[in-house]
Amino acid sequence: MRKYAGLVIFCLSLAVSLCAKGVRYGMNRAEVEASLGKPAAVLTHGSRLVLLYPKNGRVELEQGVVVTLSNVPVDTENSATSPTPAAPASVDIAADSSNAADQKAQAAAEAAAERQRQEIQRRLEEATEKLAESHGKVQFDVAPKPARFWTGLIVGFVLRTLFTAVVLKFAFKWSDVHAEWGQMFIPALADTLAQSGISAAAFALWKTDQLFYIDSAISYFVLLGVLMKTTHACTLQRAVAVAGAAKLGSLILWAGVSVVLMHLLA
Repeated sequence: MRKYAGLVIFCLSLAVSLCAKGVRYGMNRAEVEASLGKPAAVLTHGSRLVLLYPKNGRVELEQGVVVTLSNVPVDTENSATSPTPAAPASVDIAADSSNAADQKAQAAAEAAAERQRQEIQRRLEEATEKLAESHGKVQFDVAPKPARFWTGLIVGFVLRTLFTAVVLKFAFKWSDVHAEWGQMFIPALADTLAQSGISAAAFALWKTDQLFYIDSAISYFVLLGVLMKTTHACTLQRAVAVAGAAKLGSLILWAGVSVVLMHLLA
């Protein structure tokens, strides 16, 4: 009886070993299922496919082939000739970690670049606004308000006529040319009319009072002609000397008075 029992046990062991030879590294899913049967559950972990079997059995496949075995029958006959992809698996995991780190670094760099671009754009907008404000102030200075301009022109006309008459008297004396005070007002009036008329025309036509002394140059020739006609400075040489001294003195005196008036009106 014991002989028969031993024979039965031997036959059963032989049948089990023939029916379930186990799995090995490098098998595909179809080969694993042909050897172990259908898995109890199938999971996906990243790029890996995980087949779960009873009693904590676990088979992991990477790119369609077995790379990890746990608590499942192993085909020991062919395991020696089958490649073990443990090292490639670790390399792939390290590569995935490196790629993730590179992606994080790239995202941080892009965020920093975007912040820098926004800061540059903000500073550019501020500079543009400041430039526009300063440009507006310059325009205001070049083109004063009409009421202020005309008031200054009238007051300046009276004061400039008086200044020119006084300066002409000293210019005649400096040139050794005799002239009465009454003879000073006609040339002074002609000089002031010419200069004020040019300033008024420029403001009316072009809204500016910056003539760069063009009005002074024209009024000089007007003063020169009037001096030759109405005073004892009948010669051109004397008229040039008197007119030049008068214009220089009046410019200096008027510049000083203008500075004082600007401080008083500011």
